Amino acid sequence: MAMRLGLEAGEATHDVAAELGVRGVSIDAGVLLDRGVEAAMDPLRERGLEVCQVPAFGYNPLSPDRGALDRETDRLRRLIALTPATGCRYISIGPGSFASAAFGLFDERNRRDSAVEAMASALCPLVALAAAHDVVLTVEAYLKGVISSAERFAMLRDLVGSDHLRCNLDPSSLYAGVDDCFDPMPLVERTVAGLGGWIGLVHVKEVGLEEGFHVRMGLTPVGRGHTDWAAFLRLSSAYAAADSWVIVEHCQSAEEARSSVALIRAAAAEAGVAFE
Repeated sequence: MAMRLGLEAGEATHDVAAELGVRGVSIDAGVLLDRGVEAAMDPLRERGLEVCQVPAFGYNPLSPDRGALDRETDRLRRLIALTPATGCRYISIGPGSFASAAFGLFDERNRRDSAVEAMASALCPLVALAAAHDVVLTVEAYLKGVISSAERFAMLRDLVGSDHLRCNLDPSSLYAGVDDCFDPMPLVERTVAGLGGWIGLVHVKEVGLEEGFHVRMGLTPVGRGHTDWAAFLRLSSAYAAADSWVIVEHCQSAEEARSSVALIRAAAAEAGVAFE
């Protein structure tokens, strides 16, 4: 099975991706909107890179800030129209939340089924617009958000009813405690099985335990946690679409990006997965 490899490493992304022969990087959505496709694509083309993801994580359909929601909705509509010209079909959006920030904060209303229904109502016209442009909106499931599991995404998918809505496979965003950190593969297996052919992009990052009296978790470099990356890639490659990407993300330095990419390439070789 062949997959495509992408990288996100902050300001070092473009240079390190080109150095390592990694094809995919996220496009700068702000430049894409403000200055157009050519201005956004030029830095990538100069290095022989492609777009693996159009980020729109600022869009939160349940935001309590109506002004911000209107701005982000308009921004997402414009991104949908521009995305086909980038050569990428995938726009990543957040999990939805009644909190002011979809990532980091929590609101207990996020756990209600009515939250999924409200999110579906907001997404239906945007997914229809995406379908008209042959674009896919792919949700980043996240422990504190409305879409916090494969099961919650299945509810959303059934309500929206479109192949142009998918869910990113990023199980570390769902780790709920010590068991998931030290033995994450049961959660990985459940999530892959639950998403099946509805996987959008495949995100690679690691979450580990931090020091402290009570349970604290945070990002840690790939390879310092307990994820079996060969098994992860073997499982995900069976379901991910042919035009999907495996994106190594949240690298905090060029050196971390190099070591993470090397580890994932070794895991892919062990799994019998080839990166194009």
